[in-house]
Amino acid sequence: MRTDMTSLALWDPGWYDLDQPLKVGRQDRFAFHHGIVSPGYDLVFANGLGTNWDYRSATVETIEHPEFGLLDEVDTTTGFGEYTFRLQDGRWVTVEAEESPGAVNAASPDFPVDASRAGSSDWALVVVLSGVTNANRG
Repeated sequence: MRTDMTSLALWDPGWYDLDQPLKVGRQDRFAFHHGIVSPGYDLVFANGLGTNWDYRSATVETIEHPEFGLLDEVDTTTGFGEYTFRLQDGRWVTVEAEESPGAVNAASPDFPVDASRAGSSDWALVVVLSGVTNANRG
């Protein structure tokens, strides 16, 4: 849950290998859209669709998908054209990021996937960050 010392961020994929990977516990320098806000969020993660970015150092506390629950990680770097979402309970799903963004390519047994899901907006995540500080350079 969010506290006074955390920030709520929206991770809404732009697909096409443009998105930042996330992992619970990861402390890093992340890029956020400068001047773009989404109601209810403090920050919106940047993707390759923009260039006016605001950099912040932060630690990922939680990652949550509104339907599937808590995630441990979203990996946007291992397979070209694929993102892998790993839930905290060990289940996973690999999602198309190129040809049909948002379509499920593969999933672990018992992953609650609607096989007809192909909407690119169905994979937005709510991310709680702690220790957020300005990390713009120059």
